[in-house]
Amino acid sequence: MTNRPAPVRFLVIAAALLGCMVLAPQEAEARGPLYRTNYPSKITYKLWSGMGNVLFSWCEIPIEVNREIQNTDPFTGTFVGAGKGLWYTGRRFVLGAVDVVTFPVDLYGNNWQTIQRTEFPFIEEVES
Repeated sequence: MTNRPAPVRFLVIAAALLGCMVLAPQEAEARGPLYRTNYPSKITYKLWSGMGNVLFSWCEIPIEVNREIQNTDPFTGTFVGAGKGLWYTGRRFVLGAVDVVTFPVDLYGNNWQTIQRTEFPFIEEVES
C-alpha cells in the first residue's frame, strides 16, 4: 500500500480555500458607516490591496496580451501585449510592495488613479 499524503493535503487545502472564498463577505456586504473613512480601516485596506497587487501582478500579462490581440492581429498582439504586460506587472508589483511596506503611512491619500490604471488587476473602470 502506498502512502499519498501530498494529494490529500492538496485537496484539503484547496477545499479550505474554496470554503473561505465562499464564506467571505462580499464587498457590498462589508461596507459599513466607517468603510474606509477612519485611519485603521484605511491602512488595513492599503495593506490588503498592496498584498493583492503583489500576489496578482502577473495577471497584467494575459490581460494585455488579450487586449492587444483584440485590437490587432494574434501575432503582433502576443508580442506587444507581452511587453506591455511585463511593464504593467513590474509597476503593479513595485507599487503593491510599497503599499505593503508603508501601509501605516498615507502616502498618496487613496489617490491611486494618478499612478495606476486600476486598483486591482482584472477590474476595469466603468465610464459614466
